[in-house]
Amino acid sequence: MNTSHHINEPEPDYGMPPMSMDADLKGSFAAIQRAALQARQLAVQTGTDLIVVRDGQLVRVSPKDVRRS
Repeated sequence: MNTSHHINEPEPDYGMPPMSMDADLKGSFAAIQRAALQARQLAVQTGTDLIVVRDGQLVRVSPKDVRRS
């Protein structure tokens, strides 16, 4: 696993789900976005590293590097 150095972890831009997507899938898409935001907030609050996948690699991001949204 890689360790970040001076990296601001931007909130991912997942885009908008297609209009043809089933309503349940749209709801799950929104839930995943909320969970990601909560994980970032919790990492900052507890001083816990955030583990993310970048370019197929697991990367450990320090809470001081997590951008607060």
